[in-house]
Amino acid sequence: MKNLAVIYGGNSCEKDISIITALQAINAVDKSKYKVYPIFWSDGFYILENYNEIETYSNYAKVVGKRVVFDKNQLCALKKTKLKKIDDIDCALLCTHGGAGENGALQGFLEVNNIPYTSPGVLASAVGMDKAVCKMICKRLSLPTLPYGAIFEGESKENVDKIVARIGFPLIVKPAKQGSSIGISICKTEEELQENLKVAFVYDKKVVIEKALTDFKEINCACIKSKDKIYPSTLEEPVGWQEFLTFEDKYMSGGGKVTKTSARRIFPAELSDNESKKVQNMTAKLYSALECKGIIRCDFLLDKASGEIYLNEINTIPGSLAGYLYEDRDLRLKDIIEIIVEEAIKESKEQRSYRYSSKVLQYYAKNGANACKTSIKNV
Repeated sequence: MKNLAVIYGGNSCEKDISIITALQAINAVDKSKYKVYPIFWSDGFYILENYNEIETYSNYAKVVGKRVVFDKNQLCALKKTKLKKIDDIDCALLCTHGGAGENGALQGFLEVNNIPYTSPGVLASAVGMDKAVCKMICKRLSLPTLPYGAIFEGESKENVDKIVARIGFPLIVKPAKQGSSIGISICKTEEELQENLKVAFVYDKKVVIEKALTDFKEINCACIKSKDKIYPSTLEEPVGWQEFLTFEDKYMSGGGKVTKTSARRIFPAELSDNESKKVQNMTAKLYSALECKGIIRCDFLLDKASGEIYLNEINTIPGSLAGYLYEDRDLRLKDIIEIIVEEAIKESKEQRSYRYSSKVLQYYAKNGANACKTSIKNV
């Protein structure tokens, strides 16, 4: 039996959705194969007594539990200044959405501690989190995205005006590194743009200004790798939204059940075979180019007027782990979790060693401080 640390929570605006994803995952895990350690992340890592009850998290700031830390690949209890080993951890199942849980920071922390994890790596996570950087990568990969510009807080109005002149109204304003449609607004006039930029800058110091489509479909496609083969999912089409999918549309449109699958949708999406294949190929291409692992979800926009399909964004840790997009292939969430956990462990074992034997320190020890002063400049 392998030991699985399910990490969830975090400090992002999407922490509530992270809790839902984690509880779904914990309940779905095959307990005959994995021993689960639910690790709630707030100001530190905790194991909560009643972790499986939503009410436990109703007052996020006051959630308390047993403080734990990761020491190399071990999970340890922290008692005052002493660590007591709880267990070795074979893999971390990441259910963290947004912020440091999805932007590469947590991924880097786990790599330093030699713990395999189920999301894309540090670089892919960072790229996926930053909408502007992701669009730059997509351009190099010839993956179509809508015209856009990026600005930082404090930039002159002249720079904003140049973006507007280039792409024209209507526009959509997005915090560059937020998810779940948080801080997003449609702008049809200059006045709306100025007001909505203020809102977006509350959530991020960098904002993307993008051309807004007026008559379009949103299409979602997940992607997973198993045994060195990449498998895009069947496509879904969220429906019932107005100008764009809001946070409430995504998570609260199912009679109070706060899950990603509660959103109204058409599954499979009503697209031609060519359109479906194009979306799946684009998803697989980005997954491969970013050297992803785990399961991702790419969101696309199909312009009904032109028939063009644009990559909107990539989610490197999608809500509910996007397991619902494989339900037509007899893959349950339990199966998805097993695939991404075993792939993470396999890839971790295949990592190259970064050790290199040199005699540099012996050289400086023999030749003294003067050698260091004269030679270090050549490094």
